[in-house]
Amino acid sequence: MAEAPRVGIIANPSKEGAKELLLDLIEQFGERGVPVLFEETTAELVGTVDGMSFEELSDRVDLLVVLGGDGTILWVLRQLQDKVKPIAAINTGTLGFMTCATTQESGRLVEAIATGKYESSHRVLIEGEFEVEGEVKETFFALNEILLCRGVDARGIHVEAHINEKFANRYSGDGLILSTPTGSTAYSLSAGGPLVDPDADVFIITPICPHALANRPLVVDGQSQLVFNAPEQRDDLALMVDGKLVASISNPAKVRMRRASFDLPLISLPGQDFYRILNQKLGWTGTSI
Repeated sequence: MAEAPRVGIIANPSKEGAKELLLDLIEQFGERGVPVLFEETTAELVGTVDGMSFEELSDRVDLLVVLGGDGTILWVLRQLQDKVKPIAAINTGTLGFMTCATTQESGRLVEAIATGKYESSHRVLIEGEFEVEGEVKETFFALNEILLCRGVDARGIHVEAHINEKFANRYSGDGLILSTPTGSTAYSLSAGGPLVDPDADVFIITPICPHALANRPLVVDGQSQLVFNAPEQRDDLALMVDGKLVASISNPAKVRMRRASFDLPLISLPGQDFYRILNQKLGWTGTSI
C-alpha cells in the first residue's frame, strides 16, 4: 500500500465557516490515516500549539490544502514563492476560479488526496523586476498579472512595450496589463482580454481603456522577454502585482518580465476542466441553437 501523503493546511481565518471546515477536515484526514500539519494562524484557529511557519510547513509536507478563495491562493504563493508545494484549494470565498472543491465537496477532495486519485495543472508564473535608472528596486512573481496603471490622479499614462528587445507598441490610456493564461479570467478579462486555456504557453498584453482604437489585446509567446518602459509622466504611476501595490513610480522606470523558473501546481478533482469551470463560474453556456 502506498504511503499516505503528508498534508499541510492553511486557512484564511477571516472566511465564514473556516473553523468548522478545518475541524471537519482534521477528522476526515484522520479517519483515512493521512498526517496533517498546520500553519501557525491556522493552528490557532482550532486551539492547537503545533503550528509552524509557511516555509517550515512547506518543507515538511507533500501538498497544501488551502481554505479560502483565489486571493488566499495568491497570498500563500507570495509567502512561499519557489518553495510552494502543490495546492488543493477549497473555495470559501466568492468566485474561486483556481479552487478545486466547494465546502460540500471537501469529503471528495479528502478521498482523492488519500488515494492519490487527483489531477494537477502546472500554472505558469511571471518573474519580474522593477528598475529605475538601471538599478533593480523590486523583484516579484505573479500568477495572474502585472499591471502599470494610473496612481492617484485621473490623467492617462504612457507606456512602451518591448518584446524580445524589439519595440512593439506605445500605449496611452488608463493602464497596461501583462497576464498569464491563469490571469486571463481575472483583470485582463474585465479589460476586454481573451479567455485563454491555462495550459497554453502564452502571455497576454491587455491595454485598459486605450486612447487608440487599434490598441487591442495581444497574445505573445510564453518564452518572450518583455519590458514595459514608463518614460517621464505627468503624474505618478502604480505598479501592481496580483492586485497588490509593489511600487509608486515618480521617475522614468522599466518593468522587465519573463516566465519564472518554477510553476504553481494546482490540484483538481477528476473530471474537472477549464471549460466546465467557465460554464459554472461565468454562465458560459452559449446559445440554444
